[in-house]
Amino acid sequence: MTIELSTETPITIAEVPLHIPKRHGRKVHYSTVYRWMTKGVRGRKLESLLIGGVRYTTLEALARFLKLTPQKTAALPESSDDLSSAIESALQDAGV
Repeated sequence: MTIELSTETPITIAEVPLHIPKRHGRKVHYSTVYRWMTKGVRGRKLESLLIGGVRYTTLEALARFLKLTPQKTAALPESSDDLSSAIESALQDAGV
């Protein structure tokens, strides 16, 4: 699936760790997010766009990358706090 900027909420690579739950009290490092975008994890890459020398992704692409399934969330949360909570609960359900 590709990013649709007209319908999705863009965020910079530096903002991504703010939307992912902390592990062991530490945020995900932005270099890890960059690696997810360029090399991927287990055959999946975090979708991104390079606009004016700045790499962007979207909250929705982040949710797709973290495999939030439509069965667990009927619609994507409206605020970034709700999305972070949904991501955290999905990770806990997955045992991560």
